[in-house]
Amino acid sequence: MSAPAAGALPGLANPVLVFDDVPAGTMEETLTEISLRLEAAGVVSDAEDLARRLLDRERLGCTGLGSGIAIPHCKVRGLADIVLAIAPCPSGVDFGAPDGILVTLILAILSPAEAPALHLQALARISRLLRTPGVADRLRAARTADGLLEALRESEAGQAVPNR
Repeated sequence: MSAPAAGALPGLANPVLVFDDVPAGTMEETLTEISLRLEAAGVVSDAEDLARRLLDRERLGCTGLGSGIAIPHCKVRGLADIVLAIAPCPSGVDFGAPDGILVTLILAILSPAEAPALHLQALARISRLLRTPGVADRLRAARTADGLLEALRESEAGQAVPNR
């Protein structure tokens, strides 16, 4: 199993995993729809199981960071690497975030069950990036999957520490 390249967010090169037309609904409906799309993209073989895992994780504690951002995540057996799926939800979805703001940007992370450290690293990296002033706004302003990925790449590049 190979880890993502140092300094690179997982899944950036795959616009297939940007779901820019997820219908507004409840958190359960939204996570189910994202799971169905991940199954259709060949990432997982059982959307129902993935949706259950994501919802179980939400019951343990809200993955809404606040400011309209959520990072639902879980570990999945059989994955070769970290998977990042992005779903802008302009109408907003109630994730029960502590600040009460509806989630308008979902970044779902799936990690190999066999690599818990990789899971934590991916969560930390994305959380740090999304807490950088202006990054979430740039992502929300993107109008296409390619535009969203480019905004994410540029934001990530701005976070990189130069080699000395």
